Amino acid sequence: MRFLVHAAGAVGGYFGALLRHGGHDVTFVARGANLEAIRQRGLDIHRSDGVLHVAPIEAVADPAQAARPDVVLVCVKSYDTPAAATALRPVVGPDTIVLSLQNGVENEDILARALGVAPLMIGLTRIGVELTGPGQIAYSGRGEIVFGEPDGRTSERARRLAGALETAGVAHRVRNDILVAAWEKLSWNAAFNAVTTLTGATVAEALGLPATRELIVRAMDEVDAVATALGIRVDRVRIEPVLAESARDLPSFHTSMLQDLRRGRRLEHDAISGAVVRAATRTGVSIPVNRTLAALLARLDPVA
Repeated sequence: MRFLVHAAGAVGGYFGALLRHGGHDVTFVARGANLEAIRQRGLDIHRSDGVLHVAPIEAVADPAQAARPDVVLVCVKSYDTPAAATALRPVVGPDTIVLSLQNGVENEDILARALGVAPLMIGLTRIGVELTGPGQIAYSGRGEIVFGEPDGRTSERARRLAGALETAGVAHRVRNDILVAAWEKLSWNAAFNAVTTLTGATVAEALGLPATRELIVRAMDEVDAVATALGIRVDRVRIEPVLAESARDLPSFHTSMLQDLRRGRRLEHDAISGAVVRAATRTGVSIPVNRTLAALLARLDPVA
């Protein structure tokens, strides 16, 4: 299949490189030094077992410069979603599969409305990656794409995408309860991204101190309460196993929001903590911890 990856940061670069390495036609949307590095040298994925070098790679500055794709992976920061939708209009048709691998639970609606297409599949990924330099990606754990239709049906487009990922060896799952998965990821992000960004800690460091561990637990529990109020049946007893898994799989991981803070970049707090606050306001659920974290992150945001 023909993929367009918008954009070639840590997440997009990682999955796009695997798809290209697996034999698919992949074009990356990138900019600046990253664009030039990908064009000239390709992508390097640094893993514990060595470096996966993928080249040559086609990369463009504007989606309109690419051939019309079968699949678009939207991997920009959530605050750039409206601009991404505008840029993607020339290459997205009624049959194009558009899958967001972004943080938050509101991007699919924004993209569908702006692109004038039917409701999108819901997508997410759990992965530890960091763009360490132009064309250089450090992988620290996990790396699975999870997606499905919001109404729970098994669709032809989901089967097509699953087949393409399978042929490239990309770990993936199709879920008929994808909204549950999306809100459980939002719960992790609202807790871990917020606490690690505010404290400068790795995942293991944040869990290693009883006070910040308790803060993470309370933040996750509040998000779960909001999801439950929305009728989304998240697993309310999963938190302790999730903490153990996070400590095991991502101990040295610096969350994406902490990475952005250290680079002086805008934070995704509104798409994560802000989304929780907005949903809690609609449902009337009390979330004092998440409201506090949202306020602190807004103040900390270097672009605020």
